[in-house]
Amino acid sequence: MSKNKQRKTKPIRKRPIPESLQGQVYLDPRYDTGFKELFDSESALKDFLDGILQLEGDDRIKNLTFTFDKTITMRSARSKKVILDIFATTGTGRFIDIEMQKAEHDFFTDRAVLYKAFLIIKGKQEMERTKEFQALPRDIRESKRYELPETVSIWICDFDSGDYGNDEYIDEWALYSRNALKNGSAAPVFGKNKYIMISLPKFKKSESEVSGSVDAWLYLLNHAGDGKELPHFGNEILEEALERIRVDNADDELLTKQERDMVTREEIDTIIASGIRRGTEKACAEACAKASADGRAEGRAEGLAKGLAEGLAEGRAEGIDILESLGVPANLIEKARKIVAEKAKESPGKP
Repeated sequence: MSKNKQRKTKPIRKRPIPESLQGQVYLDPRYDTGFKELFDSESALKDFLDGILQLEGDDRIKNLTFTFDKTITMRSARSKKVILDIFATTGTGRFIDIEMQKAEHDFFTDRAVLYKAFLIIKGKQEMERTKEFQALPRDIRESKRYELPETVSIWICDFDSGDYGNDEYIDEWALYSRNALKNGSAAPVFGKNKYIMISLPKFKKSESEVSGSVDAWLYLLNHAGDGKELPHFGNEILEEALERIRVDNADDELLTKQERDMVTREEIDTIIASGIRRGTEKACAEACAKASADGRAEGRAEGLAKGLAEGLAEGRAEGIDILESLGVPANLIEKARKIVAEKAKESPGKP
């Protein structure tokens, strides 16, 4: 289980700090390793979740268990799995998934819904395994066949997760009735299914404007990668979290993981695929239009073939440009170029 304690002595390193992390005070928690190190504490997760879920007094989370990189597999003719960044369960039977998403990609909303579907089924299975549920009379258990636990998906996005014409940095998605909304009721149909979407770029509060634990955590997430000391806003839990991600407190293994995981193979594949889709759609449309304008009946087929070839090249290049715009270190950009080259070599005419 998680360490749940602060490092007290600086580690003895055998290797120099990686070039991409030199000059940094903290590991950037917007990347996978730094994010998990930041929240590798029950008290840190409780503090963050109590704030983000607006829990006060007796409603605050008392008991919490959690794990990182929780794999959930659905068995079918073709097995499908998802890996949750942080999978947490409260003592009251609430199941929570916390995701840190650095880069936007195609079908992001679809991904959030897919992850939630896995979370709901996992929560249902875990709920029915509890001693309390098993102790119920059989007829009562049967009556609860379709009962679902409360599930919350929290997506912390380093991009605008939804452009709704305002500057709100926290949004909540739920299941609503259209007719009820027409009649002025904004209460969700099913209150146990909740998404909380956080857009870090919209959080623009200065240090002096920070108010409350949620603001403090979001300020830390936004600015830990700036290369300067950060305040802990009088929050001892946040102070301990900052020490966990301090570069001077990190050993060789943690630093290497942070550098390596700044962009994972999955993220590279997803970003490149998004670029390819946009590139092929644009190139195919342009080629088809030109061929049709020339009066050729076979214009569409020729346009599609030409567009696909041009779009693959342009799309792969666009994917690399996106990674560079995210400030990804040069060695990881080179890693992405190698992956693109491998994919092009394996399937020259396919994404």
